[in-house]
Amino acid sequence: MSELNLVEIEGGLKCYTPAGHNPVLTEAGLIYEEIFRRNVYLRGLNPIDPGGVVVDAGANIGLFTLFVKRHFPSASVLAVEPIPHNVAALRANLDLYSVAGVTVCPVGLSDQDGSARFYFFPSMPGNSTAHLANKLKDRETVATYATTEIAEQVYRHEEVDVAVRRLSDLLRDSPHASGDIELVKMDIEGSEQAALAGLDDGDWARIKQFAIEVHGAQDAVEAVLELLRGKGFTAQAQAESHSPRGIDSRLVYARRQPA
Repeated sequence: MSELNLVEIEGGLKCYTPAGHNPVLTEAGLIYEEIFRRNVYLRGLNPIDPGGVVVDAGANIGLFTLFVKRHFPSASVLAVEPIPHNVAALRANLDLYSVAGVTVCPVGLSDQDGSARFYFFPSMPGNSTAHLANKLKDRETVATYATTEIAEQVYRHEEVDVAVRRLSDLLRDSPHASGDIELVKMDIEGSEQAALAGLDDGDWARIKQFAIEVHGAQDAVEAVLELLRGKGFTAQAQAESHSPRGIDSRLVYARRQPA
């Protein structure tokens, strides 16, 4: 298990992270910028019920969960994160701020229960993924902005086998087995389609909105959009303007159409 480091980000916010030395950026600061300053996950959606349920899939070290609880203290959050190093930081950050109303699920998401091999990136834990080949394509892009040596360091990785579960099974076993779900935020580094396939029809009907970072080529984005629209959502994809050119990812926002 990587040692946790307590880092100060901005505005007095501190957080634990397993991230080791990264010569390019401080990952926690980058994630803070995305969530707290640019509000990337909520800005394309309708306002959520302050007392509703939010699923934070790909919770990483918990910054989006902290953001939700800071703005909506009465909200309930199901925080799903497969990488043990990140789960340790997530729990430490919840304890640091005495956050209640969060259920931590230390698993990955897939279309069936089982186990899967993930790849943990010590310098960039938020990049940890079950889809190594796709992630290593980004290494070549980073090398064009920095150096090959730096890219190799940033994308150094370790194997870890973790449990994976269907999202509907997690919901059934959680305190949120019934009722509406205000938002499913999903940033799971290439496993989006498998995770969505793990939702039963009854749970699709409960979800009001999605914010999904889709990794991969345009056909992956189109497949997610087609699925969401087929389930009764209006959905659109938006390029991430702050991503380096050559990194394939889009933010998909989806809202359930009125009956």
